Amino acid sequence: MTPTKLQAFLHRNIPASAALQFSVAEAETERVGLLAPIAANCNHHHTVFGGSIVMLATLCGWSLVHLNYPEYHGKIVIQESHIRYLKPARGDLTAVCEKTDPEAWAQCSAMLTARGKGKIHITCTLFSNDIKVAEFEGKYVVLAE
Repeated sequence: MTPTKLQAFLHRNIPASAALQFSVAEAETERVGLLAPIAANCNHHHTVFGGSIVMLATLCGWSLVHLNYPEYHGKIVIQESHIRYLKPARGDLTAVCEKTDPEAWAQCSAMLTARGKGKIHITCTLFSNDIKVAEFEGKYVVLAE
């Protein structure tokens, strides 16, 4: 799936991503990169709003799972997540998720085959002005039905 197609999918199915002007920079099965402009996500401190940061991270992880399991047509939910805010995001925000643990992905696929439901942990790093501003961890569930 191209970045343009993934962005259209996200904007159509998750309208808040369009309202906050999220865009897709990378859309590969090994790596996803999403962007959020500070202008549409700014708070009263003139930094990126924490809710926008966690939403961008959640969508970035969701997108990585979606690109690896397209046959499930987006039947993916987040079961739990944790975010750690490291520094204020004073400029546009970039979220990056990478597929780093082949064994975990194989286990998720095996669970999908055996039970019709697979779980995978995803990490995401967020940057603003080339500074790491947050770290996100999420557990996603892929549903066969």
